[in-house]
Amino acid sequence: MKDSNKPGKESFPKIPFEDQVNDDQRKYSRYVCDSRAIPHEIDGLKPVQRRILWAMWNSDARNRFTKTVKVAGLAMGYHPHGDRSIQDALSQMAQDFTFANNHPLVAGEGTFGDVLDPGAIASPRYTEVKLSDFVKDLGFFESLPDIDYVKNYDETEDEPIHFVGKVPIVLLNNIMGIATGFRCFIPGHKLSAIINSQMNYLKTKKPLPLKPWYKDYKGEVKMAKTEAGNITMTTTFGFTWEGDSLYLTDAPMNWNREKVINLLDDIVERKDSWLKDYVDHSSQTFRIELNYKKGEKPSAKEIAAVISKEDTQTLANNVITYDGRLKNFGPEDIIKRFCDFRKTHLIRRFKRLAGLEQEKIERNSELIRFIKEKWNEKVIGIKSKKDFEDKLQKSKFVYYEWLASIPIYRMTLEEVRKCEEAIVEAKTALSRYQGLVKEDKKLTEFMIGELTELKDKWDKE
Repeated sequence: MKDSNKPGKESFPKIPFEDQVNDDQRKYSRYVCDSRAIPHEIDGLKPVQRRILWAMWNSDARNRFTKTVKVAGLAMGYHPHGDRSIQDALSQMAQDFTFANNHPLVAGEGTFGDVLDPGAIASPRYTEVKLSDFVKDLGFFESLPDIDYVKNYDETEDEPIHFVGKVPIVLLNNIMGIATGFRCFIPGHKLSAIINSQMNYLKTKKPLPLKPWYKDYKGEVKMAKTEAGNITMTTTFGFTWEGDSLYLTDAPMNWNREKVINLLDDIVERKDSWLKDYVDHSSQTFRIELNYKKGEKPSAKEIAAVISKEDTQTLANNVITYDGRLKNFGPEDIIKRFCDFRKTHLIRRFKRLAGLEQEKIERNSELIRFIKEKWNEKVIGIKSKKDFEDKLQKSKFVYYEWLASIPIYRMTLEEVRKCEEAIVEAKTALSRYQGLVKEDKKLTEFMIGELTELKDKWDKE
């Protein structure tokens, strides 16, 4: 008997092995970009970060410190790559020091490392996290009905494709990622500078140029363009004088305390410079007293000549776009695209809110008519609720099911007055939402207003 399930020769297309391997490699590379390593241009998050925030929003961790390991367990319901990767990402999101996050989206309680040793993170059993106040003010969660969702990996839950905040987070906090064939390095920027650039674009269609910035960092950030056309960012050591005492207060990116101490030891051992020895007073931040040889007080040029090490990173502003492509954009283009997308998002939001206000007007108008026509008396003699609903429907009531369920104590003139007041309020709100949808000037003013409020609270200049 012939096996009908046995595939025929035509089921196996003749593809050269090399082509098949290359095709699989391309698909895997794109999977890593989309699902793990590259941030989204709109919310600035990698998938694991977005799933962490979503899990926290839907749990006690929204407002209350919760064990990191517990939050990671909740996020596993959306993220199919194991709890260790979630725990690591969550801990990094809570880090609040130079070169980590300018504005953390997660508030942490416990040891999450510091600029001296970013990797000194306590076990997730002993740390706690919750959503930061900043991420709530950012607006990620204020219009959840107006974003798009997909099913999680086992199709049991919905999760956001991306959030929509008030500013492009992809420019705010340092982002690094390595995918197969692609990498991402987007430096952090100052919140007020991002907002000023957004507001200038909204007013003039020209975003202001941005320069990388890291909170509490007093070293130098130098930008350059290579012969190949790549943009590089270099960070340096920072120093300060207190009277005649010289202190090292900042180190370049990727320089921890151990690396700095090793460098200073090498310089001291050479005995060919002004540096005699040093005293390490560091605690959470760098503060190393540099003792110079008698009569050899160094100038700024001499300091830089001896302690000359730097860190240079090549920018790779690779992002996943809102239409699912992998693209590289400069900061100004990211500002433009984000503002344009947020306008579209807000129009969608205000259309929905206008619809709710219109429904409120219609419901209250029908309730007024229901009361004035004394339907509470007409109900006597009607056999069932279904018959009552049928009569209301025949009398051109749209919300007949709702009206049939209203308790009798609301059938009063006081209720009529309340309905009339509600209609006035709803008409005012409806007019406002319709204006925001139809008039670009009003929508722009709204966006500038919310950006000003965010800047005044979190980064007032």
